[in-house]
Amino acid sequence: MEPLLPYVWAGGLLFARIGSVLMLAPGWGEQSVPARFRLTAALMATLALAPGLIGTLPAQPEGLGAALFLVIGEVLIGLMLGAAARMFMSAANVAGQVTAMHTGLAAAMQFDPMQQAQGNLMSAFFSLIAVVLVLSAGVHRWMLQGAVDSYTLFPPGVYPDMADVAEYGTRAFVESFRLGLQIAAPAIAFGLIFNLALGLAARLIPQIQIFFIALPSSIMLGLVVVMIGMGSGFLAWLNGFDSFLQNGGG
Repeated sequence: MEPLLPYVWAGGLLFARIGSVLMLAPGWGEQSVPARFRLTAALMATLALAPGLIGTLPAQPEGLGAALFLVIGEVLIGLMLGAAARMFMSAANVAGQVTAMHTGLAAAMQFDPMQQAQGNLMSAFFSLIAVVLVLSAGVHRWMLQGAVDSYTLFPPGVYPDMADVAEYGTRAFVESFRLGLQIAAPAIAFGLIFNLALGLAARLIPQIQIFFIALPSSIMLGLVVVMIGMGSGFLAWLNGFDSFLQNGGG
């Protein structure tokens, strides 16, 4: 049993980082995916990547405190990488909420399986599209590649500089927010133009029952605008997400 301890230590240290990444990674870490499946996927990924990464790991420390220091550092690095990617999925959800607000569908609520919470219909739809795009385009594989590359940027036992972590998180937030607004841009433009047109119509033709025709017209025309602009918006989101992962947030 004694000769196996270094391998058990190495496997546990690898699992701490890789499992933390996959716990939050898009596609792998969705709340609708059973926890048992996510755990199995993390274990299988660790076994598959272990031969190429085991040489980068430090030897098993003597004391318990030093071992906990290494494990906690690996978990924190994995959570940092996974949380940055998770921001991009949240951007799709926020884009759906903004779109629903500008198309008159904000009151249409349902259970969102991606967020495991009550949400409006459009945000659930956008979140589902984002997951499908990530899986169909193979972006989820870049999360594994990012976990492997992180051992070069953040060697085990070396905590990342907090200034770099803050900059990385800020870049992820800014980029995801920009891409989310890009998805919702057609609906935002439609909402501004539509409300301006309603205001002018109410002033020029007071006899028109504006409130009677506003909601159905907003929903009907808004869905047409979303249908036309959704493809290009999500394509830009997917390309931006893919570029962020490949460039390491740079």
